Amino acid sequence: MANMQGLVERLERAVSRLESLSAESHRPPGDCREVNGVNGGVAPSVEAFDKLMNGMVAEFLKNSRMLAGDVETHEYQEDRNDLVISETELKQVAYIFKCEKSTLQIKEKVNSIIIDNCKKFALVFDSVVGIVEVINSKDIQIQVMGRVPTISINKTEGCHIYLSEDALDCEIVSAKSSEMNILIPQDGDYREFPVPEQFKTAWDGSKLITEPAEIMA
Repeated sequence: MANMQGLVERLERAVSRLESLSAESHRPPGDCREVNGVNGGVAPSVEAFDKLMNGMVAEFLKNSRMLAGDVETHEYQEDRNDLVISETELKQVAYIFKCEKSTLQIKEKVNSIIIDNCKKFALVFDSVVGIVEVINSKDIQIQVMGRVPTISINKTEGCHIYLSEDALDCEIVSAKSSEMNILIPQDGDYREFPVPEQFKTAWDGSKLITEPAEIMA
């Protein structure tokens, strides 16, 4: 999240610079001095924008894409159980999009992982600094080998999460999802705990109290 906030701040500064350049682009013809490292011309603001997009924005988008360098490597994969990412950096974000009937293993520690529009997909990873997000997916299995502070499940049908001993303090955040189960290691095996899908809310005289509507095992 800190990376995203930093990008927003940098883009805000970039917009201010572009607005300034746009104003200067109305100067008299022939006045083509260099502005902000960009050669002047008919439309210096356009040139400045292209330079920014090819610079810091492109770098951010590259770091936010799949770790192996080529985002296509792990988009639209089907019937693949040999997907592995072994070279990682803490600043990187793994984005897995529309993969089906496949398994991906991410070794070492990464910043965050996003699973988007996947079906019958399995993920095994070491550790995550930030968050693992599952969005618009179905039949997902996640196995945590190390640590992860938060796992978010949104608009997903069927999500089974295997936690490690080191990840038992992980927070599970869910919305508009069903068939969610958390599997906790116990005595060399896993014990399954369902995540509540229905809740009841009542007024206690001063505030609303919400709790699961089901009796969880």
